[in-house]
Amino acid sequence: MYTRMHSGDETRPPRGGATLEERIDEQADVESLRDRVRYLEAVIDHSADVIITTDRDSRIVEFNRGAERLLGWTREEAIGKPATMIWLEPDERHRVMSVVQQKGSVVDYETRIKTKSGRVIDLSVTLSLLRNEAGEVIGTVGVSKDIRKRKKLERQLKKLAITDHLTGLYNRAHFNTRITAETARADRQHRPLSLLLFDLDGFKEFNDRFGHIGGDGILRRVGRIVLRSLRRHVDTAYRYGGDEFVVVLPEVALDRATPVGVRLLEMIDQGVGPLVGASLGVAELRHEEKVGDFVKRADQAMYRAKSQGGRRVST
Repeated sequence: MYTRMHSGDETRPPRGGATLEERIDEQADVESLRDRVRYLEAVIDHSADVIITTDRDSRIVEFNRGAERLLGWTREEAIGKPATMIWLEPDERHRVMSVVQQKGSVVDYETRIKTKSGRVIDLSVTLSLLRNEAGEVIGTVGVSKDIRKRKKLERQLKKLAITDHLTGLYNRAHFNTRITAETARADRQHRPLSLLLFDLDGFKEFNDRFGHIGGDGILRRVGRIVLRSLRRHVDTAYRYGGDEFVVVLPEVALDRATPVGVRLLEMIDQGVGPLVGASLGVAELRHEEKVGDFVKRADQAMYRAKSQGGRRVST
């Protein structure tokens, strides 16, 4: 941040014996300096970026209008307060400052900042040491940019990359990533983990009879049913293949996963209609079992259900 310079009325006393012309030139220099200070203050205050300076004790010295608009505090409220008040994690600022002390600056560091109202926003921060004319460190100057729109776009793009556009479930590529992480966590913590893997009975015949538009409608309906059946922020569901689906149930053993599968088939029967049902296999992760073997056991259980006439659950 910058330290505001006050122009005031102070001028240097004329040097003894200076001519009138020299005194006029000196006065012109002072006025030019004042104009430059006013100009720089206007530039900083009209910047859309958040500009904050601190002193050696990490207390706020300057707080521009961009900071007022984005963070909610007025300049008067912020001056003299510790800079950590705007950081979501105060310890994070201490870590960043350690880097600044070593390297002199940190450029485009992405973090999350809290506003006066408690709202959390994404910012990109460039933080540098502030030095006086003698080269002594007198504080820091930070320039921050609002990157909420960019972060929102990044999240949207990430979601598109891992989502099946037809059903709204996650896609198989994301399943391959998540199941590796989930099995590793469950095995490490000795916690249960179960899979439900099912495909649709009669779907090929339905698709042949009513066309791809009709078949796509069935897949979308099944996707909505599966999403309704999940524990929010716990279970995850994926479109595994054409008409194959898989549900990951953390912290659920086989004896609890099987009734979940039965209930899911009932919901599909009720929500899709008599022409299309589902065969579902259930498997619980074994200690130190490879991911491929775990998924294969669920797949084999699903085919057992299908070989027994379909529209049922098998383990």
